[in-house]
Amino acid sequence: MVWSEDLLHFIWKHRLFSQHNLQCISRKNLQVIKTGSHNTHAGPDFEGTHLSIDNIEWFGHVEIHIRSSDWDRHKHQEDKAYNNVVLHVVFEHDTDIRREDGTVPETFVLKPYVKETVFPKYKQMMGNMHWIPCEKILPKVDSFYIQHWLSGVLIERLMEKSKEVHELLALYQGDWEEVSYIIAARSFGFKTNSDAFERLTKSLPYKLIAKNGEHKSTIEALLFGQSGLLQNVREGEYPLILKEEYAYMQKAYSLKRMESFEWKFLRMRPAGFPSMRIAQFSAFCFSSNHLFSKIIDLEDVALYKKLLSDLPVNDYWKSHYHFANETVTVHGHQLGNQAINSILLNTFVVILFSYGQYTGNEDYIQRAITLLESLPSDENSVIERYRSFGIKSTTAAQSQALLHLKRTYCDKKQCLNCEIGLQIIKKV
Repeated sequence: MVWSEDLLHFIWKHRLFSQHNLQCISRKNLQVIKTGSHNTHAGPDFEGTHLSIDNIEWFGHVEIHIRSSDWDRHKHQEDKAYNNVVLHVVFEHDTDIRREDGTVPETFVLKPYVKETVFPKYKQMMGNMHWIPCEKILPKVDSFYIQHWLSGVLIERLMEKSKEVHELLALYQGDWEEVSYIIAARSFGFKTNSDAFERLTKSLPYKLIAKNGEHKSTIEALLFGQSGLLQNVREGEYPLILKEEYAYMQKAYSLKRMESFEWKFLRMRPAGFPSMRIAQFSAFCFSSNHLFSKIIDLEDVALYKKLLSDLPVNDYWKSHYHFANETVTVHGHQLGNQAINSILLNTFVVILFSYGQYTGNEDYIQRAITLLESLPSDENSVIERYRSFGIKSTTAAQSQALLHLKRTYCDKKQCLNCEIGLQIIKKV
């Protein structure tokens, strides 16, 4: 098996090599006092390293390669940034090298000092075809390390979602109400129609919704008209009224509507049809005008849920799932508990966390995490599989962390960047 530089970085960073009787190829004694901080950008691999070589202390950078000749292959001998490299760490030494200024750095061959258990465990994880690389060993890892790592992974997931919010903020010049409107719309689209909902709200500025905030039918006309779903309507009192009002608004505000084919209905439960979700989103926009202010001002989870419960959805949607045939029986037209929890997670939590980051106010970040911890766990095949390995998930905070762990670390076999992988290679 070919060892990667990432593995050597991992071994150096976590000191998975003997700490005694170390020698450079010059036969000088080496003591690693501080391995330094891992640099993932351009330049030497580790910065701020503290070493003792033949009882002389050195402070500087460390560069790590599989072979010494990689130094020249990567053109470091021509780069001034590598003149402060005080130690060249390699797995195999096959040639002497020089810095750009002509001086020769000390070279340390790591191979003889690596703990013999490291490579077999790494090879076992990387070479298997299991659902996750460590599934056969995972039950042996102390739950303390797993839960500690998942707490960090949750923050990582929230920061990833926050990045999208901050990009929208830059696009809309810091308008939090506009951004909250778009993020909420994506949540109402759930996975299948989230992109279409985003296009809908980006084509219909929030200022138009706010301007008509006291007129529920106008908000419905604007959203349904912009969606393109009214385009082929030919009958029905309610949809024709919406179509007529939208025609006036479209001309007044020069609106360019979407096409109906942009919405996905296929293989969906009728209650989740985009037409039903737009009806609910329209009612939500009417009853929760200035959403961002409400998210920031309210602190009670029950009050958040109240914003999404008993929405003033038009009664037309009790007997329709789309603008076509009437259903045989009357059905519910409100958001279900699972849908409410999903919107709380993907809108309220994300906005709170992003605003906390934006303002540097930890209170909003903590409120976001507290809200996540109050919501029930996601239930899907990924969460169920982790449960079979002994990792329980009872809250949305835990399940969100597990989903991020699977997608970002397990699927990509990023075991060397995972605390669980570290514990397996070090101790199991």
